[in-house]
Amino acid sequence: MKSLLKTYLEQEIWILVRDKWYFATIIGVWDDLLWFKHRTYNKDTEEDTLWEMVVKISEVTAIDKVRSVISRKPDVLISRLLETE
Repeated sequence: MKSLLKTYLEQEIWILVRDKWYFATIIGVWDDLLWFKHRTYNKDTEEDTLWEMVVKISEVTAIDKVRSVISRKPDVLISRLLETE
């Protein structure tokens, strides 16, 4: 897993850590640690917050190369698609 994660340095990928998916940018991979940043969206304030996390590589259970997901909610997906037209 360590060598695979190193191939995605400074790239955005989905990673599964402790049963939670993060759309993350890999910052670094050292020894048994993974350092990445990800954003969260607060729908009440409509603000993004940038977080950085360091986790043990052994806690990463999966990665996915899908680049982005607009939304899993149909109404949000449709409104975002209409904005782009």
